[in-house]
Amino acid sequence: MPVRDAAPWLAASLRSLTRQRVRDLEIVAVDDGSTDGSGAWLDRAAAAEPRLRVVHTPPLGLPAALATALALARAPLIARHDADDLSHRDRLALQHAYLAAHPRVSVVGCRVRLFPGAAAGAGMRRWAAWHNGLLTHEAMAREALIDSPLAHGTALLRRAALARAGGWQEHGWPEDLDLWLRMLERGAVFAKLPRILYAWRQHPQSATRRDPRYRRERFLDLRRTALERGLVHGAARLTLVGVGRSLSEWRAALARRGRDVRIVAAGRPARTALVALRAPIVLVFGAAPARHRWREALAAMGLRERADFVFVA
Repeated sequence: MPVRDAAPWLAASLRSLTRQRVRDLEIVAVDDGSTDGSGAWLDRAAAAEPRLRVVHTPPLGLPAALATALALARAPLIARHDADDLSHRDRLALQHAYLAAHPRVSVVGCRVRLFPGAAAGAGMRRWAAWHNGLLTHEAMAREALIDSPLAHGTALLRRAALARAGGWQEHGWPEDLDLWLRMLERGAVFAKLPRILYAWRQHPQSATRRDPRYRRERFLDLRRTALERGLVHGAARLTLVGVGRSLSEWRAALARRGRDVRIVAAGRPARTALVALRAPIVLVFGAAPARHRWREALAAMGLRERADFVFVA
């Protein structure tokens, strides 16, 4: 549990962990240079809760705090939980049981709810609905270049799979999506429980709203880098499909890397657009209905997602 200036929410957040039905757990809280008294509060809580371990560091950022916590953790299963959020008391027990019953699965999450509801903007509500609808490995894998398909705070991971992917790393972009993409590239299998077992608190001070690593341009850099490691790696030429500003942004991002990009400006999979396509194909569509239309059309042509084409946002 990384902590940076979370004093107003720490008591409720920690209580949601100490009340877990799984009793054999340790809570590693990394105070990442807090200035609001969070560190002192954690020290007092640790004096009364033997399962809580606290370490204080300078303000090094979220990936560094997570790497510190991982180095201190002693269990073969590693759970994430944010200092301003709440985990349902059954969360870890159900996720632990799922991993025990599915040895090939590397990480399991769950559905989320946003609270308080009035503080959740339209964009976050769309994201939550999209996230909660992705319940299979394939669904999460094929949407991984759209946004993070598994809410970071909900994750229970096998330590070995986390290590194979290189753990949490600092690249100045979203550390959660960065980890998921590296894990998928190494063959990790994802799962998500269909229950809402995690409450994501919405407030103006949250890292999602304030941390520069979550700006659109940093997301774009991460997606482009992952794309070049994957579908378009070694390709002499690629086809880029889409419309509007997002298409222009992707065209510019790929051109800066010296890619030979063929543009197909099309919002719908009309015949004239389809006959112009040559794999590998990168489709820039943030709206789920548009992805559905193109996915059906390309599958009807015998093209394979993540092998011949991929969606980005």
